[in-house]
Amino acid sequence: MRDPDQRTSVLVAGAGPTGLLLAAELRRRGVPCLLVDALDAPLGWDRATVVHSRSMEIFEALGLADRFLELGVKTRAARIRADGETLGYLDLALVDTRYPFDLGLSEEVTESILLGHLERQGGTVQRSTRLVGLQQGPDGVLATIEQHGGRRHVAAAWLVACDGFHSTIRDLAGIDFEGADIEPAWAVFDASIEGCDDDPDVAVAYLDRPPLNLTPLPGNRWRVYVRPTSDASDLVADAAPVIHRYHPGARFTDVENPVRFHCHSRVAARFRAGRVLLAGDAAHACTPAQGHGMNTGLQDAFNLGWKLALVCAGACAPSLLDAYEDERRPVAQQVVDSGASTEAAVALTLDAERAERNATLRRTFADPASAHHEATSAAELGRSYRDSRAVTGDDADALRPGDRLPDPLAAHPAGGGRCSLHELTHRAEHTVLVLGGPHARPADVLDLARAVEAEHDASPIIGAVFGLSAGPAVAGLGTLDADVADRLGIRDVTVLAIRPDRFVGFRHDGGDPGAIAAYLRVLSATAAGARVDVSP
Repeated sequence: MRDPDQRTSVLVAGAGPTGLLLAAELRRRGVPCLLVDALDAPLGWDRATVVHSRSMEIFEALGLADRFLELGVKTRAARIRADGETLGYLDLALVDTRYPFDLGLSEEVTESILLGHLERQGGTVQRSTRLVGLQQGPDGVLATIEQHGGRRHVAAAWLVACDGFHSTIRDLAGIDFEGADIEPAWAVFDASIEGCDDDPDVAVAYLDRPPLNLTPLPGNRWRVYVRPTSDASDLVADAAPVIHRYHPGARFTDVENPVRFHCHSRVAARFRAGRVLLAGDAAHACTPAQGHGMNTGLQDAFNLGWKLALVCAGACAPSLLDAYEDERRPVAQQVVDSGASTEAAVALTLDAERAERNATLRRTFADPASAHHEATSAAELGRSYRDSRAVTGDDADALRPGDRLPDPLAAHPAGGGRCSLHELTHRAEHTVLVLGGPHARPADVLDLARAVEAEHDASPIIGAVFGLSAGPAVAGLGTLDADVADRLGIRDVTVLAIRPDRFVGFRHDGGDPGAIAAYLRVLSATAAGARVDVSP
């Protein structure tokens, strides 16, 4: 490779929500990071709207939730309608989170909040900057950067492609983008709706002909997604007959930002090729029908950030990054497949097929278990990484390694007030929870917590250790609600290692303070394609 003009630990290409969050996650962990974007300025408007519950949990961990709540509008549910009837009601109050709602907020506002967060970490975006070439070596990449008509070369240990559906980096790395394009086109516009008495905090999906989706925006505005009836049709005229079927006097007013666009169902064959990683729309593309595209990219960034930081710090081997693909590619495939199924259901035209679809939806939302499953999936809280090579430990009937940590108001840390489990774990490193159930002696829980803390005091992976017990109060030990201990499957003493993304990395049901060392070995020396020996 030729000598570079600039060096950095991580080069991130693409300053949309995924790239902004990833760069901020690296910066707050002290990793030198260069973020570039081909655009001259941030987008003034973008069509993505919904911020799901899981993304709100991420923003809460970063201290950004209040800002999002201030600028967005809570959407508590969604109605599904077709052929003049209401088929079901997706109630987000059913989900297990302190954010039981979607947040309606245009993507450019999300970007502005994340940009401010990045800047507070000391980062910035180099704009009008395009990656046009790369060479890979065993220890990094040499990227050719074009800016203002000139070119320079940047050496980076790692390159992350957040450069969207038409990713140059994905193509240069030789990674296939598997799947298909969706026909025909969709379109979107923003509007007010007069003469409609629907709740302003409930989204509506009309599975009519043409299909129409209404998503709440701040200021009693709506983002309207419609499938155009032709390439040159009037979008408002396309949408009006559908809403008139349910609200005869309704009309769209103050229409803005009418745009046609095409959708895709694609997932990259790999999320890592040597020193190149993919995230966001560069790694997956899905229909907007379920609102998962931007949110899936945010979760990519939150998952990858802590792993890449540990590798850059030398605390973990590069093979840890294979776990990023283990965990995120199946999620992306699930999102894309679900979106493709939704597209197929929306596109049905035969009366008999539509009647069968409508009956299936009625049954789904009438059944409490199915309704809960649908709400959890929509909120993106049902993800699990149990098959990841980077989680290990004891299986349980309840919370297992690879599961998302629930978020009940459940704990009283020693010397502190009541808080949720997530509030104990909002840090850049792992948090170890030593939890005592109803059959544990509190003194034993306290001794174990102190032993774990002493043994791993200098660990770059573990940031804090908390001891909590459902038994009688003991000085220096926090308390855990008994019903929460039962929900987590904790009877005696359990040690949980909670990752920075609030998934369980490790579980040990027992009192061995050295057991967690097996998990640290998994993180620091995971072999590609196989698990390491995790015996103590």
